[in-house]
Amino acid sequence: MTDWSRFLPLSNRPRGDDGGVTRNWARPASGLLLSLANLLETRPESLARETLRPGVSVDDAVRELLTLRRWSGWQWFASRLGAHEIPSPEVAALDADRLAPALRAEAMSLSGATARCSVREFGEILVAALDLGTALEVDLGVDPFASGAVAVDLAVRAPTPRRSVLTARTLVAVDSEWQVGTGPALPATASSIVLFLAGRGGVPPRVDEP
Repeated sequence: MTDWSRFLPLSNRPRGDDGGVTRNWARPASGLLLSLANLLETRPESLARETLRPGVSVDDAVRELLTLRRWSGWQWFASRLGAHEIPSPEVAALDADRLAPALRAEAMSLSGATARCSVREFGEILVAALDLGTALEVDLGVDPFASGAVAVDLAVRAPTPRRSVLTARTLVAVDSEWQVGTGPALPATASSIVLFLAGRGGVPPRVDEP
């Protein structure tokens, strides 16, 4: 089995940077949710824009994210089997102008000292943020270490077609300090790599390395 841990961001960093290692992603998750809430409050018309998924609007994506945030692990799993609706009836009933406050409330719930958020839960938020940021042409300023951790988690769980790309190429995030995969280097942006691993885009386009 491939030792994916060697592709973590810290594998290419000085030892002095290891203080950023964490298993609790509540703080960066809270920051991203707050950024999304601020974005929707200043640009409410953006809810009608289409995301990277055909037929899925920003409004749809936000309601999906809110549903996943409020579900327990078993509900999330059951939804993949068609046992639960996305969005949930509670979230579907929210008026459009209540979506931003709902995101802000979720951000606040993750800001406390005892709040916990796994890398997989954080990945759901990060992928949604990158998707919405791309749709709205806004850079939400994702931390490089955070995007790298999510990329590795997604790579471990990637289905065979995407994993085959990781076997043939090394996806190198030119705007961060991490890479994932094996084989010849394919330099790309961190966001395009994460979106590809999440199934929100094709193989990342090559970009010039700085």
